[in-house]
Amino acid sequence: MVHSSFNYVETIKERKEKQGETETLKEKAEDMAENVYWAYYVHLPFYVMTEGDSFWLHVFFLLIFSMGLFGVLKWFLL
Repeated sequence: MVHSSFNYVETIKERKEKQGETETLKEKAEDMAENVYWAYYVHLPFYVMTEGDSFWLHVFFLLIFSMGLFGVLKWFLL
């Protein structure tokens, strides 16, 4: 019989879901920031593009994100 050396350890998020606790607004914002990081910096192939193309694509995405953040803040504060 082969014994596995893998020990499963549940994440904090999984433990809270099992206990019936809900996510706080801070935790939801942290999850969103992590998802944006993985979608933006890891999945977009800046390393395959030329230096100029990657720069302008990077500027474009940062501009769109900044304008979106500004719009959300303006919506809630005004």
